[in-house]
Amino acid sequence: MGMKKKMTAFWITILVLSLSYTPMVYATGDGEINWVEGYVSAIGYGAAAKGNMAQSKPMSRRAAIGDAYRNLLEMIKGVKVDSATTIENFMVTQDVIKTQIEGVVKGAKLHKETYEVQPDGSLMATVEVRVCISGCTSGVSIVQALNVGPHNDPPSLPQKRLMETPVENVPPPPKDYKIVCDTSRPVTGIIVALEGRVFERVLLPVVIAEEVGDSLVTIYSAKNVKPAVIRTYGTVRYADNIEQALKNQRLGNNAMIIPASRVTKENMIVVKGEAARLIKETTAHGNDYLSEAKVVIAAH
Repeated sequence: MGMKKKMTAFWITILVLSLSYTPMVYATGDGEINWVEGYVSAIGYGAAAKGNMAQSKPMSRRAAIGDAYRNLLEMIKGVKVDSATTIENFMVTQDVIKTQIEGVVKGAKLHKETYEVQPDGSLMATVEVRVCISGCTSGVSIVQALNVGPHNDPPSLPQKRLMETPVENVPPPPKDYKIVCDTSRPVTGIIVALEGRVFERVLLPVVIAEEVGDSLVTIYSAKNVKPAVIRTYGTVRYADNIEQALKNQRLGNNAMIIPASRVTKENMIVVKGEAARLIKETTAHGNDYLSEAKVVIAAH
């Protein structure tokens, strides 16, 4: 082969390699599950070798988004449905759930992106993607993809339920157990205040009552909520404190604030019998705010 043909072959090879260039991906992304704002996020990184900025930027961006999607899937897998079950458990046992969760990841919204030239001249892209846990204004939420409903109550749940249990003879609560409630008008929702107790936030929390008869009684779980409400809204919202919880418009203007008395080893929130009595009384006569998931759990 002559020198001219060799040089032509060389430049053709360089051109092909440049067109088929795959940017480096740094799978060191991070993310968070933000229960208060109601989203799962992940960060991805991607670098393109130094060169023309017009070419480097889309290359690094594509690599960063791919990395973010992978990190987002891992974050979502770790979301707890209840105290014993993660979303990954659902994905392993149900192919349809796996497909739907992967679809949610592909539809994640790009929240933020930045670009930074590195000392070696390469371009590093950093992107953040988010999906909502429930109650999306657009797109599919994690709750919708899971298709959870009343049938997802955990097996550890007390079988006695509040609506079928007499509450007339519950003992008075201790003096330091104070329920804030204006019973002169309809109660529009409840805030369960953990008051700093350790509780792992989950998609389907459970609230039970003690001091009601001879055994624990279930006050609130997925079984209380209308299936359509679960699909569109979920079963709960979380807040860092009561003040923040009161700003949740879904609760209405007369939310009852109930202190938790403890949290069980199964991660169920326990309240006193007096709280059970008031909830049963205020949900009577068609005012069933529990079925509409008008419930917020506040950390403090």
